Amino acid sequence: MKIAVCDDEKVIRAAIGERIRQLYPSCQILEYERGEQLLPHSQELDIIFLDIQMEGIDGMETARRIRKKNRRAVLIFLTAWEEYVFQAFDVDAFHYLVKPLKKEKFYQVLEAAVNRVKDSAVSPQAMEEERAILVKSGAFSRKIPVCDIMYAEVRNRKVTLHTTRESMEFYAKLMDLEQELGEDFVRSHRSYLVHLRYVSGYCATDITLEDGTVILLAKQKYREFVQRYLNYIKRTEEAI
Repeated sequence: MKIAVCDDEKVIRAAIGERIRQLYPSCQILEYERGEQLLPHSQELDIIFLDIQMEGIDGMETARRIRKKNRRAVLIFLTAWEEYVFQAFDVDAFHYLVKPLKKEKFYQVLEAAVNRVKDSAVSPQAMEEERAILVKSGAFSRKIPVCDIMYAEVRNRKVTLHTTRESMEFYAKLMDLEQELGEDFVRSHRSYLVHLRYVSGYCATDITLEDGTVILLAKQKYREFVQRYLNYIKRTEEAI
């Protein structure tokens, strides 16, 4: 289990880390001073202790960005001001702790968070099977299971969504669709968004899907794609 502590006060990070180790010595604890440092690693985290008031990106904005990539992580806010607590519902926060942190309360929340992670431990595939997006095409709105989406492409502001059953067109921004679909979808080119689940192979210039479809892979996207694909393979293997 990976637990992150993001707070701009070193003393608080150290204190929280020590308390976590006392209860769960086998957990991997990662410390970050700013939201900008945390975000690149947010996809792999199980529990995140997040200070609300930080320089740069504050805790609330950091949480919003985390939720675009990681819907599973248990978020626990740290704050000296209780009025911020109501905003926590917007990002599906699990709990909040008011500074200075009371040891007994901290342990109660930590144990509850760990139990939440254990209770909700399902494979990425199982989580994806339950997700769907709402697509409006013409006068009709349809619910499309995320697991059925193979890739999307955009031409002249119109997105074509290719699923295992059919293709459909609607007006949207590929960037917005990318954020909605989550971490298992990668932008391989400015015009293409690919579901890693259906990738069967790739080379320096293109990606081949299981049905034989070939998707362009931009040179500047190659390194990111390879890293994301390898991470996806690792996640799915660990879930088996």
